[in-house]
Amino acid sequence: MNLKEIGSRIKAERKSQNLSQEKLAEIINVSPHYIYEIERGLKAMSLETLINLSTALNISTDYVLFGDKQNSSPSLAELLNALDDPRRQKAENAFKALLPYIK
Repeated sequence: MNLKEIGSRIKAERKSQNLSQEKLAEIINVSPHYIYEIERGLKAMSLETLINLSTALNISTDYVLFGDKQNSSPSLAELLNALDDPRRQKAENAFKALLPYIK
């Protein structure tokens, strides 16, 4: 796993969505300097940060880690959007119930 490549993918996705490091940091509740360090490949991120980043940028963790958009799994947002309203609500409730155990 190459931290510089991971950081480059995150930076490219952030920029393609017109997000500043500060705004992305605010969305995922980390410091802007931490986003800078991740994007430069200076720091490895926690699993929680990886999930939060991929969710905020609406990209898969496979893409963040390996750079393969073609064979990557759908993001959580994509999976939820594919459900009808009642099933989406059930999935969101289940996910919310799991959140305390993810940390």
